[in-house]
Amino acid sequence: MTIYSKASDIAIELSNRLASITIVNGYHTDIGKAVFRGRRKIDDHHIPCAILIEGDDTPTDTPGRLTDVAINQRYILGGYAACDPYHPNDRAHDILKDIKRAVFKEDAKLSGKVRRVTYRGRDIGPRMDGAAIVFTVIEIDVQFVENLTDP
Repeated sequence: MTIYSKASDIAIELSNRLASITIVNGYHTDIGKAVFRGRRKIDDHHIPCAILIEGDDTPTDTPGRLTDVAINQRYILGGYAACDPYHPNDRAHDILKDIKRAVFKEDAKLSGKVRRVTYRGRDIGPRMDGAAIVFTVIEIDVQFVENLTDP
């Protein structure tokens, strides 16, 4: 098994997991039909879709080689979907369930390829009353070791 030691590898794995979120695969929504890594502004014609935003990382020293650094990287995973404008949170909760299931479906270590994945919370995005689109996010921290000579 390959161990992930680069934030880019982790981002690809997380976006692949988001891409699996389709009704055909047994999820509640089809947000996995389009996954955007780093895109923050979504137009109506992109919906349904998922986004992956890479947040700040926090390095810490690790014993051993001076070029190996333990990294705690924040990732924000979100989904946009059409909703009932009178009950938008119903669809928002479906999106949250789908994202959590996709990320944590096998274990809390991305199939053993990182040290740990920690759930940090969720948010249902603000929206105008009557809008038929809802946006939600979860935040996770991923811990891994990066070799600074091969980032």
